[in-house]
Amino acid sequence: MQIDSARLRELRTARQWSQEQVAELSGLNLRTIQRLESGAKVSTESLRALAAVFEVPAESLLVGQPAPGQPALEAMRDGVLRGLDFTGTTPRAAFWWFALGVVMLLALAQMLSDAMGPLPIQIASLVVLVPWIAACTRRLRDAGLSPWWQLISLAPVAGILVLLYLLTYPSKTVEPSKVAVG
Repeated sequence: MQIDSARLRELRTARQWSQEQVAELSGLNLRTIQRLESGAKVSTESLRALAAVFEVPAESLLVGQPAPGQPALEAMRDGVLRGLDFTGTTPRAAFWWFALGVVMLLALAQMLSDAMGPLPIQIASLVVLVPWIAACTRRLRDAGLSPWWQLISLAPVAGILVLLYLLTYPSKTVEPSKVAVG
């Protein structure tokens, strides 16, 4: 879990506490407090201790908490809007919501094909092809893998299973010290 280091510093300075005081009150090591304020990952125990000290919900100390609303519909809409965008990344949850939307569209097209002939499923398959490849590209990049791994899906059955497995990898976070500036 990634702690919101700015929020942690803000809570500490609002109470005019030093890092040593926070460490003493929370029962954590001073070095742990320093690492967390510089953006390190936090354990569940440390998160609970800090939440208790600052009297805030533990979730409010974490980075990237999903906004309230309809994340599934937003993820599906984002997948459609970014259908031709092969740059950037797509988080794991957003990708799988988009994948569900694609499956639902293809299932609907299949039902129409049963009544009207093969044309609806053929059209739907062509419509989702490029957005699916773009979403897979962004998802593999988010997992820290090369988008070229998609070519493995050309191998019958096993290739598709391997690609689906790779798409389940967790997001790979880039440490600020390893980001090139300039």
